[in-house]
Amino acid sequence: MKPSGRHLGNGDFLSTPFMSIPYTLMQSYANLGLHAHEMLLILQIIGSGQIRGTTELSPHELGDLCGMSSKEVMVCVERLVREGFLAIGERFDDTGAHVTYFDIQPLWDKLRGKSSTKDTRSFRKDPVTMFEEEFGRPLSAMECEQLRTWLAEDGYPEWLVAEALKESVLANKYSFRYIDRVLLDWGRHRIQSQQDLEEYRRQYRDRAAREVSSSRNSSAAVSNRAPRGKNDKSLNTQGGKGQARDERYANFYQLFPEG
Repeated sequence: MKPSGRHLGNGDFLSTPFMSIPYTLMQSYANLGLHAHEMLLILQIIGSGQIRGTTELSPHELGDLCGMSSKEVMVCVERLVREGFLAIGERFDDTGAHVTYFDIQPLWDKLRGKSSTKDTRSFRKDPVTMFEEEFGRPLSAMECEQLRTWLAEDGYPEWLVAEALKESVLANKYSFRYIDRVLLDWGRHRIQSQQDLEEYRRQYRDRAAREVSSSRNSSAAVSNRAPRGKNDKSLNTQGGKGQARDERYANFYQLFPEG
C-alpha cells in the first residue's frame, strides 16, 4: 500500500525519537489529582528517561523544557513528592560526585491502585543538602567523600545517616567524626530498623536515668554521714585553734579529713 502524502510530508518528524506513555495515564491524570502543568513536567521526566537515558534533571533544565521558572518547578516538584506522584533518589556517579534523579515509580503505583512504599522526602532533602542545611555551610570535598563512604561503601541506609546527623545536632556536635562514632556504635548494636533505633534510645534513656538516680543516692548517703554540731554548724578545733568549717563542703571534709 502506497503511503499517503500526509505521512510522507511528516517524515522528518517520524524519523525522530518517540516516547511511549500509557494512554491510561492521559485518561486518568485529572482524576488522580494532577494539574496540567504537573502532567507536563512528568512527561518531560519520562521523555528524558526514555530518550536520554537519565532523569537527572535540574530545576533549571526542567524549567526550560516546561516553560516554567526554576521556582515554579520547585513548588511543583515538592507537591508531586508530597502527594506521592514522584520520588527523589540519590546516588554517587563513577567520579564520586553526588547526583539526584527523579523516580516515576510512585506514579505507576498510583495508576495500578497501589500505595507507594517509597521514601517521599521533600525535594532537595538529599543527604548533601540536608547536612549543609544543618551545618549552616557547604560541605568540603572530604566531607562529601565521607558521606559517600557511609552510604556506598559502609552500606549505612540513608535514614540511619539522617538520624545520626540529628543526634549530632541535638548534642551540639557539628562534627563528621562524632557522627561516624554514632554510626559505629549503632552498627555494633545491630540497629537495622527505625524500631531497633527507638528501642536502643529507650534503653539508653533508662540506663542514664538509673545512673543519675544512683549518683544522687550516693551523694545523699555521704552527706548524711557528715558530722554535724549544734544547729548544724560544725567547728573544728584541731591544733588548739578554733576554725569554722563551711558545711557546703561537708562531703569534701568527709573524704579528706584535716590533720
